[in-house]
Amino acid sequence: MHLNRLCLGAIVAINRKLLDIGEKWPASDIAWMLAILSLGLLVRLFRIDHQPFWLDEALTSQRIHLGPSGLIADSFTNRHMPTYFLLLQLISQFGSGNALLRMPSALFGALSVGTVFAMAHRISGRGAAIVAGLLMALSPLQVQYGQEARSYTLVTLLITVALWGLLRLAHDPQRAALDVRRSDADRWGWGAYALGTIGALDVLGDAAPWLIASNLSLFLIWRSLRLEPSSELHIGFRRNALMSVAAILVCTLPFYGAILAAGDSHMLQKFDWIPQLSWQHLWVAASSVYLMRMTAVVRFDLLHTAVPLLGALVASLGCVGLLRTCRRLDGRILLLGVIVLPLLILTISLFKSMLLPRYILWSAAPFFVLVGIGAAALPRRTLPMMAGVLFLLGAVNLGPVYRVETKPRWDMAAATLAANVRPGDTVFTADPNAPTMLAVLQPKDGMPIEATALITSQLDQALARWKQGGRVWAVNGRSALGEREELDAFKTRIAALGTPTVEIPQGKEITILMFPAPEGPIPN
Repeated sequence: MHLNRLCLGAIVAINRKLLDIGEKWPASDIAWMLAILSLGLLVRLFRIDHQPFWLDEALTSQRIHLGPSGLIADSFTNRHMPTYFLLLQLISQFGSGNALLRMPSALFGALSVGTVFAMAHRISGRGAAIVAGLLMALSPLQVQYGQEARSYTLVTLLITVALWGLLRLAHDPQRAALDVRRSDADRWGWGAYALGTIGALDVLGDAAPWLIASNLSLFLIWRSLRLEPSSELHIGFRRNALMSVAAILVCTLPFYGAILAAGDSHMLQKFDWIPQLSWQHLWVAASSVYLMRMTAVVRFDLLHTAVPLLGALVASLGCVGLLRTCRRLDGRILLLGVIVLPLLILTISLFKSMLLPRYILWSAAPFFVLVGIGAAALPRRTLPMMAGVLFLLGAVNLGPVYRVETKPRWDMAAATLAANVRPGDTVFTADPNAPTMLAVLQPKDGMPIEATALITSQLDQALARWKQGGRVWAVNGRSALGEREELDAFKTRIAALGTPTVEIPQGKEITILMFPAPEGPIPN
């Protein structure tokens, strides 16, 4: 609890500083920001260790236990920036467990709530900020990734900071065109844009489309200066923009070069596990990212929603917000922040499927700002009621995140196997990544499974050991997104092992079958 209070204090201090830059806020607006920020943190910390690790988090756990040089090399080889993993490696020195490794994601997610509040407040005032902040705080997908030991919420935060900087520049293009060495230049706008973009790109490659959206936004701001009589403003803004882009490229290209050097020439082939593009998958992605729905991590499906009408309400307000701002410079910048990423992913997916909710996660932030602007179009007296309704609906809608199994229970499977395998046994897994899951999630205080039994995803190896008189524990289940072998098909594939004497369900996704050793010699 003491750690949580310290985290909340740090987040509040950072967001208050962000809000105080260049504008004076009424005390009531600051109180609203603090309340929604606290809500965003609390819903991310609540039951943060309830769900077990899935494959990506298990790989995170393995990577941070390498030495720094090994961590960096492994990250680049697997097309990842090492930045976030180095942060988690540092944090892991203070303890272990799911909650500690997921804590930074919760904190960064809460900071994103504050930044979304600040953007909506700048454009359309308190009412818009309250609605946008509530949606960012209570979005099931944002909360899910705020409880995961991966870098998606940090990238979302950094891009929202960069977007906040762009909105500052758009608010006063003439000031944005001044030489940044001058005291009256908009240093905070340029600094937030450049540093936020550098940080996002140096954390995760998913931020790369932001370069397209942000440079299109800079072009729109530069173009808005065409009516100014002085050509110096055009030249000054272009100079500042080119300097920012140059700084971004200098600080990021070496890392992407390292990824290309460490990998191979078949980058897109590494994404074969992503399901093919379809209307159903498109709906799943859009509903989960923008319309307050929840997905299972290893299945491309929407889970049951407690409040079906919430998505329609959010979509309607978003359309109103778009109509209100489409002719404004800041509205067009928000629109670019929403559409560039999914449109790029969709274009690539026409040739190689790349559509996943987490790959378009950060585009939800500007969308929620548009929804807030749409809500601000309602009569002033109805805004408190709208905020209250959204809070209640959002809280109820978020409930299943804490109750429903969204990640396979490899922790249960590992505990079952650790308690029951004996020397000479074989653990055969349908998923080739299952040995990693069992190694990471096995009970910490017991004998490692691999010290007692052989763990393999090779059926011929399991069958040979069974013929030699050993028991086989066959585990059906998946650790990540991809095609799943149904249990009946799995049983047919391993029919040579005979009939299992034990069948143990482990949650919704995993089943363990135990095949006793043969009673007599088995002919080859």
